[in-house]
Amino acid sequence: MIMKEKRTNSIRSIFLMAFGVLAILTSFTHTNDKPKYRLIHNNDGTDALANMWFNRKPDLTREDINRYVDMVADAGVVTTFMMCTGSDFVFYRSKYERPFGDDLNGTLSCEGSESERNAFKNYYNNFINLEKEGTDIIDASLTRAKERGMEAIITFRVNDLHFADTSKRCRVSYPDFWYNNPQYWTGDDTQGMNSAQALDFTFPEVRQHKLNLIREQLEKYEQIDGYDLDFMRFIVLFKTGEGPSKAHLITSFVKDVRHIVDSVSTKRGKKILLSARVPITVEGSLEKGLDVREWVKLGLIDFISIGAHWRGETAMPISKFKTDLFGAGKQTIPVYGSIDDGGYQPRELFSDGMYKGMASHILGQGGDGLHLFNFYFADYGKVDYEKALNKSGLVCRTRSQRLLTELGTVDKLQTANKIYCASDGVTNSYGVLQVADLPMACGNGKKSNASIFIGDAVESTKPKQQILFVRTDRKARMDIYVNNVKLSNSIPDYAEKYDRLHGMQEGEEMFAFELPEDCLTQGENTVSIVSKSNIFVVKRLEVALNYGDVSSNGYF
Repeated sequence: MIMKEKRTNSIRSIFLMAFGVLAILTSFTHTNDKPKYRLIHNNDGTDALANMWFNRKPDLTREDINRYVDMVADAGVVTTFMMCTGSDFVFYRSKYERPFGDDLNGTLSCEGSESERNAFKNYYNNFINLEKEGTDIIDASLTRAKERGMEAIITFRVNDLHFADTSKRCRVSYPDFWYNNPQYWTGDDTQGMNSAQALDFTFPEVRQHKLNLIREQLEKYEQIDGYDLDFMRFIVLFKTGEGPSKAHLITSFVKDVRHIVDSVSTKRGKKILLSARVPITVEGSLEKGLDVREWVKLGLIDFISIGAHWRGETAMPISKFKTDLFGAGKQTIPVYGSIDDGGYQPRELFSDGMYKGMASHILGQGGDGLHLFNFYFADYGKVDYEKALNKSGLVCRTRSQRLLTELGTVDKLQTANKIYCASDGVTNSYGVLQVADLPMACGNGKKSNASIFIGDAVESTKPKQQILFVRTDRKARMDIYVNNVKLSNSIPDYAEKYDRLHGMQEGEEMFAFELPEDCLTQGENTVSIVSKSNIFVVKRLEVALNYGDVSSNGYF
C-alpha cells in the first residue's frame, strides 16, 4: 500500500481557495491561471430509460426526461450534466450497434431470467416512445440541460462489462459486436467481474469499433459542449500486467478521439471539450494502460476526473494525483474528484455526512471541483425523512436535492455536519492501486499509525463536537491517540446514535471517542493505536464534525 502524503503548509490556503471558487459556481470563466470549477452530475441513463424516478410508468416521454433534468438543475449548484450513451449497448439508433433492450421482435432469447427479459422490454418500449417524439434520452436530457444553463456532455463508458456475463444466457442483453467477436475478449478472469469477457484493446478492430461509435455520437448530438471517456466503467483494457507496455495504444486511441473532437469543433464553430475519468493514482492509471502524464503533455484532454470503480473511495488522494501529474510544472488542466454511489460495502450506501466529508476532502486537497457519479434521487426527488432517518434522527442515507445543494453551496459545506473517513483500503476493484493506511494490524504493545485528512479549518470553524469512530475486526483493548493526544472520553452509545454500526460484520466492534476541542488540525491527522491485549485489525477510521442542529447544518 502507498502511504498517504504528509500535510503541507499550504493545505489550509488550498482549501480556502477551493471554497472561494465554490462560491462562484455559476461562473464559467476559464483562464490559464485558474481552472474552471465544475460540479458534474454523471448518470448512466438506465434509471431515466426505466422511468425509475416517476413510478416506472411504461410510457416515458420527453417531458419526463425534462423533469428528470430539472430535479438536478433545481438544486441550483450543478454546472455540468453528463449523460451516458449506453457504451456499446447504445441508447439511440446506430449504424454500428443494436439499441439498448431491442430483442429484434422477440427473436433474441433470455434463458436465464424472464424478469430480466421483461426489464429489457421496458427499456426498449420507452426507447420507442421517445423515438416517436423524435428524440432519445441523450438528445432530450442534454437539450434540457442546455436550456437550464448547464454544460451538456456525453460520457462514454470505454469498456462497460455490465452486459458481458455469459452465465446469464440472455442474448437480448449482449451487445452485437461483443457477442459476435469472442476472439477479441481478454480471456483473463483475474481482474474482476466479467473481466475475461472484456474487449481487449490490443486488437485494432476493438479500438476502431469504439472510435466508430464515438465519431457517430459526436456528429449526431449538436448541442454538446464536451465528450467524456469514462475508463472506470470498467477499468479493464488489457490482460493483467500488460498495461504499461501497451499504454501507447490507448494514447493513440485518445489522440484519435481528440482529432475527431477537434474536427467536429471546427465544423460547428465552437470548442468541444474532451475529458476522461481514470483511476485515483497516476501510477495506478499507467498500470491499467492509461499514461495520463503523456496525455497532458500532448494536450489531449481538457480536464480529468479521478475515481474508483463503484465502491466509493472515501479519501480521494487528489493532492498526490495532482503532484504526480504536473510535477514541478504548472497545472494546465482542472482535476476533479469523483464520488461514486457504491458505498463502503456493496450497497452500504454513504450517508449525507459522508458525502459532505468526501466533498470537503476533495476540495481540501486542492481538487478543482466535484464529479458525482450515479447520484440517484428517490422517486420524484422527494424524501420522507421520517422513514429515511436513523432512530436518533441524525443520519440520512437517501440522496436528495437538499444534499446536492449542500455539496455545492459554500455556506452549507464549510460548516455542514459531516463525516470524514480514512480510505478503508478495499475499494481497489479491478486491481487499481490505492493510497491507504487501512486495514491496519495492531499487535500487543506496538504503536500503529494511520492518517485521516480533515479539510475543515477547524481552528476557525470550531465544531461543537468532534467524534472519532474506530471499527475493529474483533474485540479489542487499546489506547488511542490523535496527534499525540491520548483519548479518554469513550462514548459507546454514539456508535448507534451516528449510525456507525451500519454494515457491521460478524465479530466486529465499534468504538467512539469524543475528541478534545483543539485535538484536530486542518490537513492530515495521525491516529495512533496501541493494543493492550490481542492482535486485531483496524478496518475503519472516521471523524464526525458536529456543527449543530441537523435542520440548519444538515444530516450526518
